Amino acid sequence: MRNVFTLYSSARKNGNTFEMTQAFSNIVPSEVCYLDDLDVREYDYQHTNQHDDFEMLIDKMLAADIIIFASPVYWYSMTPAFKRFFDRFTDLTELIHLKAKGKALRKKSFYLFLTSVHDQPPKAFVNVVKDTFNYFKWQYAGLEHVKCESGFDHDKACEQLELMAVGLFSTSTEASLQTVLGEQSRSLSKFK
Repeated sequence: MRNVFTLYSSARKNGNTFEMTQAFSNIVPSEVCYLDDLDVREYDYQHTNQHDDFEMLIDKMLAADIIIFASPVYWYSMTPAFKRFFDRFTDLTELIHLKAKGKALRKKSFYLFLTSVHDQPPKAFVNVVKDTFNYFKWQYAGLEHVKCESGFDHDKACEQLELMAVGLFSTSTEASLQTVLGEQSRSLSKFK
C-alpha cells in the first residue's frame, strides 16, 4: 500500500478542511497533521529558524508516497501557516543538508485539497501551488475541491474522494481498490 501524508491548515482546526481530510483518511488510511499546531517559523536569510518543525515535516513528506496539502481558500489564497511553510521551501535550495531532501521529493505525488464557498477553486491559489511545484520539479498530481457554501456535505465529498482514491491506485499492478486498501475498502459503501 502507498503511504499517504496529509498536511492541513485552517483557522478552524475542526472545520471544513478537517472534515475533508478525515473523510479521505477514512477511505485511504493516512497520517493527518495539523500545520497550525506546529512551530514552522518564517523564512529568514540567516537561517536562524533551524530548530523548528520544518525539517521534521519534510522528513514526513519523504516517508510518504503521496502528499496532500489541504487548505481552505482565504481571499483567493492559502492560509498564513501554509504560506509560511511554502516560503520555507527556500531552505531546500539554500541549505546543503536540505538540498538532497528537496530533490528527493521529486519522486513523490502531490495533491491539493481545497474547501471554499466557490464553485471552482481560484486560479490564483492553484497557480501558486503549481508554479512552486514546477520550480522544484515536484509532481503536481491533482486537485480536489469541495464547495462548502452551506457547510461540509459529507456524502457528496465522500463520493468525490472515493473516485480520487480509485484513481490513486488504478496504476497498481492489476490490483483492485479492495486489494490495495484491504479491510478499509469494505467501509466505502457506508459513505454513499
